[in-house]
Amino acid sequence: MNLKSQKSFLAEFLFLSVLASFFLLFNLGAGSLASWDEAIYAGVAKDIVRSGDWFRLTLGGEAWSDKPPLAIWATAFFYKIFGINEFSSRLFSALCGIGAVLVTYLLGEKLFNRWTGFLGALVLLSSSHYIRFARFGMMDAPLTFFLSLSLYFFWRGRERNRYLIFSGIAIGLAVMTKGFAAFLVFPIVWIYCVWARESHILTRSSYWIGVMIAVGIALPWNLYELTTQGDLFMNDVVGRHLFARTTMALDGHAGNAYFYIRTLVNKYHPWILVGIISAPFFLFKAAKDRFEEFVFVTVWMFFILIVITLVKTKLPWHVLPIYPALSLTVGYVLGRFIKENQKNMVQIIFVLIMALHVPYSHIFDHDYSRTIKGIAGTVRQKTENSQTLYLYSFHESPAAFFYTGRRIAYLDDQNSFLAVAKAEKPFAMLIQENNLKSIQGKLPGLGISVAGSFEDLVLLKK
Repeated sequence: MNLKSQKSFLAEFLFLSVLASFFLLFNLGAGSLASWDEAIYAGVAKDIVRSGDWFRLTLGGEAWSDKPPLAIWATAFFYKIFGINEFSSRLFSALCGIGAVLVTYLLGEKLFNRWTGFLGALVLLSSSHYIRFARFGMMDAPLTFFLSLSLYFFWRGRERNRYLIFSGIAIGLAVMTKGFAAFLVFPIVWIYCVWARESHILTRSSYWIGVMIAVGIALPWNLYELTTQGDLFMNDVVGRHLFARTTMALDGHAGNAYFYIRTLVNKYHPWILVGIISAPFFLFKAAKDRFEEFVFVTVWMFFILIVITLVKTKLPWHVLPIYPALSLTVGYVLGRFIKENQKNMVQIIFVLIMALHVPYSHIFDHDYSRTIKGIAGTVRQKTENSQTLYLYSFHESPAAFFYTGRRIAYLDDQNSFLAVAKAEKPFAMLIQENNLKSIQGKLPGLGISVAGSFEDLVLLKK
C-alpha cells in the first residue's frame, strides 16, 4: 500500500469510527430497558456486582444458565466503572456494533478494494435494523462482531497462517457470547473451501491450532456449568437452545419459510432495494465463475439465511449476522456506479441518511419500560427489600426486578389476587389503571390502598 493509499485508508477508518461511535453511543443511556431480553441480561450482571460472584450466574438470586457469560461479564465490568444504568447495560453491544462496522470495512478492502469496503461499512452502519439492535443490550450485535471478525481473520489466513489462529480466538469468544450460534462459522468456512476449491486450507496446522484455541476458550466454562449446574445447564443450554428452539416455535415465535425474507424487506432500510439485486447477483457470480470473493460472501449470507429459516423459533434479530455480508454486496454494486473521487459527496449523503434515521427510524428511542422505571422509586421506598412485588395481568418481571430490586411474581386473575392478598401481609402489587377498575371495590375489605402511581401504573399496598 503506497503512502496515498495509506492516508486514504486511515482517513476512511477514522471517519467510520467517528460516525459509528456517535450514532451508536449518543444518548445510549436514555429511556429504560426492555424486559425481553435486555433487562434479563442486565439483571444477571447486576447480581454479579451485588454478590461479587462472577462464576455463579443468578437472576434475582436464582441460578441462571440461559446464555454464556461474556456479554454478562462485560456489562458487570461496565457497571463497576459507570454505575448500574441503561448506558452500561447497552455499552458492550454498542461497542461490538462499532467493531462490526470496522471489520466490514477491513474485510471489504481485502476481498475487493478499499472503496467497496468503505461503502459496505457505511451501508451496514446506516441500516435501520442493524443500528437499532447495536444500540440494544442483547447479544446479537456482539455475536455478529465476533463471527465477522473470525471470517475476516480466516480470509487473511489464506495467505498468512497466523491469522487462522486469530480466527479461532474470535470463534471462542463468539461461543462465549451466544453459544451454539457461533458454530455457524465452521460450515461457512468448510462450504467455502469446497466450493472455491481451497480445501487445502483445512489441512493446515494453524487452522486446527485455531480450532483448539476456540475449544480452549469455550470448553472450561461449559464444563464448569455442567459440573455446578447439572440439570439446569442441560435443560437450558442443550435442551432449550439447541433442540427445542430448532424443532419447535418457543414462546409463540413462529414464522413461515419467508419470515426472514419479509424481515429483510421490512427492516433492512434504506438498502433493501439494492440488496434484492446485489445478493442474487453474488449468488450468480459464485455459481458461474467461482471467484473466491463472491463464493465467500455468498456462502456467508445464504448459509445463515437457510439455517435460521429451518429453525422453528423465529425472531427478527436473528438476521443480524447476515448484515455485514449483505452490506458488502450492496457496497460492491454501489461502487460500480459511484466512483471514489466522489467520496466527499458520499460521506455527506451517508451522514444525512444517518440523521434521517433519528426522526423516521427512532434509533435514539429506547423507553421500553417507562412506567416501571417511573414507579420503581416509590416501590423501593414503600416496600421491604425481602418483599415480593406482584404484577397483576402484565408480564414484565425482568424490568420490574431490575428497577425495583424486588422478587417478582405474577397474579393473572381476580381469584389468584384475592387468595394472595388475603393471605399475605405485607402485600404489594403493581397494576395498570384499566385493570384496577375491576378489583377496586374489593380493596377496602382487604385493607389495601393506593400507595403511589406513575402514569397508568399503580402501586397497591397493605
